[in-house]
Amino acid sequence: MSKIVIGIHGLGNKPPKELLSQWWKQAMLEGLRKNNYSTYDFNFEIVYWADILHKNPLDPNETIKEHPLFLSDHYVPDREINKTEEKKFRQKALEYLEKYSKRILVNGVLSLNIPSLTELFIHHHLRDLEEYYSQSYTYQGNERELVREVIIDRLIETLQRHKRKKIFMVAHSMGSIIAYEALMSLSSEIKVEILATIGSPLGQDYVINKMQDDKILFKDGKLIVPENVKHGWYNFSDEEDQVAINHNLSEIFKENFLGVKVKDILVYNNYRISDTRNPHKSYGYLRTPKFASVLNSFLTTKRLDLFNWIRKRFL
Repeated sequence: MSKIVIGIHGLGNKPPKELLSQWWKQAMLEGLRKNNYSTYDFNFEIVYWADILHKNPLDPNETIKEHPLFLSDHYVPDREINKTEEKKFRQKALEYLEKYSKRILVNGVLSLNIPSLTELFIHHHLRDLEEYYSQSYTYQGNERELVREVIIDRLIETLQRHKRKKIFMVAHSMGSIIAYEALMSLSSEIKVEILATIGSPLGQDYVINKMQDDKILFKDGKLIVPENVKHGWYNFSDEEDQVAINHNLSEIFKENFLGVKVKDILVYNNYRISDTRNPHKSYGYLRTPKFASVLNSFLTTKRLDLFNWIRKRFL
């Protein structure tokens, strides 16, 4: 049976689909190569939904920073930096976050402590998420459809096209919300071998609260790991990624009937542009050693002992 890696990006406008797909795959190949794994070609398809909410994609050739289509965070290969200094900084940052987490902007606002402030923050900074959860409509041809349904359907259609293949699905940021809801709505005949979430906000109170109305997502007071995830759900997060600041999804999601649980894995996202590190960026997550290890096992394991191989490495 053939294999495919399917990615789904996060919120915000993006560069054109072909370029974004190329950069995601380059980042994954970089991770495999730097960790001494085989870097043979593999099938990859990105589920691109930025065009549903943004009329024109970001332009990699635009040089004016103030232009609305200026692309500030293109893919760049990793460059060696002093990991010791970064480690010391990360440890201090983690201690600060643990002590003052309720005062941190993103975590504090999305914790719903002040509902009106939460909605105001979402409106000004996370418009895609606002439209996703609201009764916002878009036109597909002559049909008027809910934005949320159009986005989810785009992922479902991709999974249906590849249902006869072994699927490794990787979802970044808001893409993990879309991936989760799509998998929960799919029939059991469409399965994914591995679900990998990177920089996921699924642990944020704001997101969990939005799911409360859909009782099918809950069991015994916990969200449920989708039944069509066959071998593993691996949740990768960086300690300084405030979108994924609650990185213990294993405490929030109950295992499915196959016994699949969320495995939370802390990584160091080394994405850096113009000497500024962005611990939330997808490219940095996709080339981390631990992500590369899980991806490599999927690509190279021929029999259904994939989960046992990964369990020995990470459990």
